[in-house]
Amino acid sequence: MTLVYRFKKEKIENRFVVRPKILVTLHGPITTLDVPALIDSGCDVSVIPESLAKAIGIEIKGNEHKLHAFRESSDVIETKTDITFVGKERRQSVTFSIPLLVVLSKEGQEDEPELVLGIEGIFDHFDITFQKNKNKIKLKSI
Repeated sequence: MTLVYRFKKEKIENRFVVRPKILVTLHGPITTLDVPALIDSGCDVSVIPESLAKAIGIEIKGNEHKLHAFRESSDVIETKTDITFVGKERRQSVTFSIPLLVVLSKEGQEDEPELVLGIEGIFDHFDITFQKNKNKIKLKSI
């Protein structure tokens, strides 16, 4: 099965960019939420802000460490959750568990309400093809 999505156009400061963003469903102990997710082949593991984790009921406790990114670092908690990739028709949906880092909120900073999908757990289930010239992202089940 292959799921096909389109790049999303976004305004960043004074210009527009297209990004490999898709809508996925996150499952937590309290509820499920449809959230935008950026597919990032340069990110080792998927990352979610604390506010979004709390919204679906993920407990914010466990192994805490630092996540280092370009010129910054954040405190994170390791966890996991189920995620559903929804095709054009619900019967094409694929659900599985992924490892997840919850980025702990910093006082005075607002969380980005976005999930970043990294390699671990995602690229194990799909061969992912980015076709920017065709405005397509293809996730083929392995």
